[in-house]
Amino acid sequence: MAPCKYCMNLDIPSFEAVARSRKQRTYNGSHTGIAKPEGLKPHINITIQELAQGVAATGCETCIMLRNVLALVFGDALESVSEIECMGSARNTLKVTASTKEGFTDFELYTHIDSPSPWPIIGAARGVSLDSSSDECIDLASSWIRECIDNHRNCHHIECTPLPTRVIDVGSDNVEPRLYVSKQEKAKYITLSHCWGGKIPITTTLATVEERQREIKFWELPKTFRDAISITRKLNIQYIWIDSLCIIQDSEDDWTREAASMAGVYRNGFVCIAADGAVDSSEGCFIGGLRRNFDIGYVECPGTGERTSAVYIREKPNTMAGGFAHFGHLSEYYGSKLDTRGWVLQEQALSLRTLHYTVSELAWDCATHIRCECAIPPEKVETLENIMQLRACKRMMGLELQEYSRWTNLVELFTQRSLTYETDRLHALSGIASSIRWPSDKFLAGLWDEELPVSLLWRTRSNPRDRATLVSRRYKNYYAPTWSWASVTGPVEFITLPGRAHNFKLIPDLVIVEANCVASSANPFGPVKSAYLKISGSLIPLTGRTNPQEDVDNSTNRLSKPPHGRGFDCDVSDKGANEIVEGEPLWLLLIAHGERCGPGFSRLEGYHYLVLRESRLDPDSYERVGCLWGSGELWEGEFSQGAQKQTMTLL
Repeated sequence: MAPCKYCMNLDIPSFEAVARSRKQRTYNGSHTGIAKPEGLKPHINITIQELAQGVAATGCETCIMLRNVLALVFGDALESVSEIECMGSARNTLKVTASTKEGFTDFELYTHIDSPSPWPIIGAARGVSLDSSSDECIDLASSWIRECIDNHRNCHHIECTPLPTRVIDVGSDNVEPRLYVSKQEKAKYITLSHCWGGKIPITTTLATVEERQREIKFWELPKTFRDAISITRKLNIQYIWIDSLCIIQDSEDDWTREAASMAGVYRNGFVCIAADGAVDSSEGCFIGGLRRNFDIGYVECPGTGERTSAVYIREKPNTMAGGFAHFGHLSEYYGSKLDTRGWVLQEQALSLRTLHYTVSELAWDCATHIRCECAIPPEKVETLENIMQLRACKRMMGLELQEYSRWTNLVELFTQRSLTYETDRLHALSGIASSIRWPSDKFLAGLWDEELPVSLLWRTRSNPRDRATLVSRRYKNYYAPTWSWASVTGPVEFITLPGRAHNFKLIPDLVIVEANCVASSANPFGPVKSAYLKISGSLIPLTGRTNPQEDVDNSTNRLSKPPHGRGFDCDVSDKGANEIVEGEPLWLLLIAHGERCGPGFSRLEGYHYLVLRESRLDPDSYERVGCLWGSGELWEGEFSQGAQKQTMTLL
């Protein structure tokens, strides 16, 4: 195929050669850009006039193919296209972005694996089945499972593990499912990750547990459960674990005990089925129809040798195969309802293998690869194993690695999600906490003792997913100490994560004397019934203020100093909570020095404080009500003059 100066024959080495030599090239007075910005695939921009010239002047087969593709995609609106950008993708397909009068249109080009095209940048991909319950989808899922077991060294190869306390024996087409009380024997089992939603699914209670052990009528189950059982049967697995059926929902003892063992349930599961496409248990795993149809059509083109081939065109699927996944979790990239649920974060983070049944396609993630139905090449992912390795490395080598930011990042992600019961806040992370815990670590109601006092610098924030409805408030009954993020509801963020603080240094005379939490149940990673933090540091006295005209901003007019309390973040945004009382004595506890940075403002040097009040439980102790950042001038001026060094107890 003769070189074409307009399209470069979609040749990657040609793209890269030009990108190395210059950022732009101009041909015949028109703008044709070929570049490789940092972090991007090589790409080429071609105007519609250049395509026409390539077709007319040289009969370029690549220009002809691209023109035919545009004609198929845009039809009578072809004249509205001014330019296209062609870029390779991690899925081995060619991403095309067309610029039109109305904006931009994205689609991708691919071939079938048994019919390659002359353009290596247009790789092979799969068509997406219109029905995810099809035999083709089950065969694909089975192939991913087998590949993982046979070839992935990073994934556990133990196929049979001790069964959880209870599982569902899925039966067969002729035998009804039933609840099975295990004897801890080893067997394969599947787990289900699903949204309860507004409709409470069928449950097991103290009154129904014996009946469930006899049988569970298949057609009385909600559709998500029926679909998950059907998948389990087709994968030739006998057992599945479903939370609402395998935990006795009205037994607090059973619920607490099973919540504490959740890490083992999901980590030992053979595969987790994620019902990403369903908002509740009535909608099912199998989503079919037009929502899964991305295909636009195909154009014929030369093949390899004497053969002919075809280039297929489809809308760019909303998938992340070849992208980044937090802890092996793909749901957020499919607009999944699961991504909004607090419990699901640990369910899919702990699962070594997950089959995602989304509205658009079947997808897979394991400790080694992520895959999707529409693409063939896999991509590596990050898992919880990395956190455990980093924690081990730090102790062995004394290196300041990033497991702190990993845990706190996870907490931030989690607190943006919703819970049916707010009192599940710590329970729903306890599985992950128990998985990454080092034997010498002490878990303190959502914080690690080794990461004190840095992890005390958290603040509440509005939820980027739903700013209007979620506010931070204290629990009605004691749940966690005020110095823990778990003591309030709603989203939190940690001030000291990368990108928010620069040149961060703890105050040298700040000392953690003692920290202790007493769990309120058998789950050591759940809520606590009592806790204290004994700390030695510098206290600055001030008083609280209220502002009757205050609307939504809780960072002004709440403290007597600094002027109008600028930089103050109150832990409770619920205006009716009376967190700050007019004239109430308050104190600032100096924690750290650093430069505040982030989007929207330049770096400013200053100090980080906790804002404390006298404890309403014990007048000899203190409680946290918020945190504050103040400029360096404030500390070096009036603050330092009023500071007193003392040892105090925070509750």
